[in-house]
Amino acid sequence: MPSLKKQLLIIILLSQFLYSATAEQVERYLSISQAEEELLLLESQFSQMQSGFSQDSNASENKTYEMELISIRFRDYIQSHLSENEMDEILNNYKNVIFLQFVSAKNDNTFDQNVTDTYINTLKEDPEAEARMKLVEEISQKINNKDAMIQMFDELMKPLMESAKGGDKLDDTAMKQRREAYMKRMIESSRKETLFATREFSMEELDALLEIAKTPAVNHETKAVFGATAYALHEFFLSMASRYDISKH
Repeated sequence: MPSLKKQLLIIILLSQFLYSATAEQVERYLSISQAEEELLLLESQFSQMQSGFSQDSNASENKTYEMELISIRFRDYIQSHLSENEMDEILNNYKNVIFLQFVSAKNDNTFDQNVTDTYINTLKEDPEAEARMKLVEEISQKINNKDAMIQMFDELMKPLMESAKGGDKLDDTAMKQRREAYMKRMIESSRKETLFATREFSMEELDALLEIAKTPAVNHETKAVFGATAYALHEFFLSMASRYDISKH
C-alpha cells in the first residue's frame, strides 16, 4: 500500500493534470493571440543582446543561453497555470471581432513613440475627447493588470539586479525606488499603447471592448502571460547578470 507521502504526491500530480489546459489549447491560443510572433521577436531581440554582451565581455566568462528554451518555458507555464475551462473562456474572447481588432492593433509593429505622443497630445487638447480618454484608460487598467506587472519585476528584474555587478550595494530602499520607477514606466507605456491602438474605435466599440476587458478570462490571460514571460526569461536574465552593470542602468 502506498505511503501517505506517495498518496499526496499522486493527488497533487493528478490534480495538476486535471487542472492544466491542453497542449492543443495552448497552441491555438499562441496562434490566434499573436503571442507566437511576440515570442519569436523576444528570442531574436535577446539573442542579439546576448551576442552584444558576449562581444563586450571576457570570452572565458561567456555562457550562451539556448534561446529556444524561452518558447518552451513560456508554453509550459501557460499550460500549467490555466485550466481547460479558463483557456476555453480566453479562446472564446478571441471570437469577438472587436477584441481581435484591438489585439491586432496593439501588436502592430509600426508602433512609433513620437506618433503616439502626438496623437495623445491632440486628445488632451480636445475637450470632447475627455470621455474617450477615461474610457480607454479604464480598459487599459483592466487589460494591463498591475499585480501582473509587479510579478514581472519581482521574478525577473529584481533577481537580475541582485545578481548583477553592483547588485550587492542595492538596499531595500533602492530596490523599492527601482520597483516604483519600473511600475510607473510600465503603466504609462501601457496606457499610451492602449490609447493609440484604439484610436479608430468608436465609443460604442470602446464600450464593447470594456465589457470584454472586465471578464475574468482577460484577468486570467494577463496574469498567465506576464507570469509566463517572467518564467521564460528568468534563467536567461540570470545568465546575463554577470555582464550587467547596475551603475550603467
